[in-house]
Amino acid sequence: MSGFIYLHGFASSPGSHKATAFQKKFSTLNIPLIIPDLEGEDFQNITLTKQINIIEAIIEGSPETSFFLIGSSMGGYLATLVAQLRVEICGLYLMAPGFNFLKRWSDRLGYSAEGHDCFEENISVYHYRYNEEKKLNKEIFRDAIRWENVGLDRELPCKIVHGIHDESIPVDQTREFVRQHPWCELVELDSDHGLTSKVDWIISDCVDFIYDKGFNDD
Repeated sequence: MSGFIYLHGFASSPGSHKATAFQKKFSTLNIPLIIPDLEGEDFQNITLTKQINIIEAIIEGSPETSFFLIGSSMGGYLATLVAQLRVEICGLYLMAPGFNFLKRWSDRLGYSAEGHDCFEENISVYHYRYNEEKKLNKEIFRDAIRWENVGLDRELPCKIVHGIHDESIPVDQTREFVRQHPWCELVELDSDHGLTSKVDWIISDCVDFIYDKGFNDD
């Protein structure tokens, strides 16, 4: 039996444009799609570990199910971490995955690799769900250190789409990931980080990938 989980991005929500579009398409195909709120109603104190725990709880709630993960941005990074941790994950479809999370934010905040002791107070982050700035506890970055050396060693079907004009997560990072994981397929799109200009194509491509790999043959 196959299950499907959509993982939204950082400072986003299950009601994001892409998540909603995926849900609508999957519903027309009678494919149940789980879209958890990865913030657990507490954006200020989210960490990678807390988000992974939410995903694992869904997996553990259906012990006879193999899960296919669809991840956007940070959700894409989380998908690879969970795929490494859980043999129940049978395939991945990632959109502009947020690899190198800690380094990107360390650079953005002006911290060196040795400066994680500075990750204590809150910072202000624009949250797309609320269309306003929200406080974020820097514990998310301290927690991210424990996940830095967790890589995807499992060779499972994986397709990635990434915009060549992405200024948030450069496509070069995904190109390097695919070079290190040759069983993963990368399609580069003429779009930005949000990939909103290619949403319809992406959803159709994801559905084709699911059927081509036999993930919905139950």
